[in-house]
Amino acid sequence: MVLNNNIKLVIFDLDGTLIDSKYDLTDAVNFVRHEYGFGPLSVDKVASYLGSGITALVKAVLTDIKDEEFDTAVKKFKDNYSKHLTDKTLPYKNVSEMLSNIPQPKVLLSNKDERFSKQILETLGLSKYFTNIYGGDSFKEKKPSPLPIYEILKKFSLNKEDVVMIGDGANDIMVGKNAGITTIGVLYGYSSQQQLNNLAPNYQAKEPKEIINIINNLSSR
Repeated sequence: MVLNNNIKLVIFDLDGTLIDSKYDLTDAVNFVRHEYGFGPLSVDKVASYLGSGITALVKAVLTDIKDEEFDTAVKKFKDNYSKHLTDKTLPYKNVSEMLSNIPQPKVLLSNKDERFSKQILETLGLSKYFTNIYGGDSFKEKKPSPLPIYEILKKFSLNKEDVVMIGDGANDIMVGKNAGITTIGVLYGYSSQQQLNNLAPNYQAKEPKEIINIINNLSSR
C-alpha cells in the first residue's frame, strides 16, 4: 500500500481513542451480571473485551446465560448504560487540542451504537469537531468489516489513499487494513505496546498530540 501524501479525511474510533469510557462500561457490565446472579468483573477485565460493540461485550461477560435470555440481557445493559454514559467517562488529555489542530474533515466510526456515540460526544463537547458520527448500527456491517470505510469513502467521494483510520484496538487497525487505508494506532488506550505491535499499524502515537504530527507529515510530503 502506498501511504498518502495528502490526507483529505480522518476517521477516529471513540472508546480508547478519544475517550476513556471503561469505568462506565464496567459499571453497566456489573449491573447486568448482578441481574443474572454473577459477581463483578474488574475494570481491566472489562476493558479487554471492548471494541466490538455492546452485543459482543454482553456475550463476552455473560457466557453462562441461556440463549433465550440473551436479547433481554442486551436490552437491560443498554437501558442501564444509557442513563450513565458520562458519569465517569472523560476525553483523554489533550484530545480537544488534537482535534482542533487537525484541519481535515473528521468522521467518528465506533462499534458502539450510534445514538450512544452521538450523546457522549455531545455531552463531552466533542461533537463539534466531526462532520459525521457513525456507530456499529449505522451500516450493515461493523468494524473490522471494510464496509463502513467503503461507505464513508463513497459518501465523501474519496479514494483509499485520501483517508486515515485512527484507533486503539484490533478492530480499528484491521478495518483500516481490510479497506486498504493508512492506519494510526494509539498507545494510550486499551491495547498494550505488544498488542499494537502485533497489529502492525502504519504509525503509532503515544499521546494525542503525536497524531497531529503524523497527520501533518502525511499531508506535507
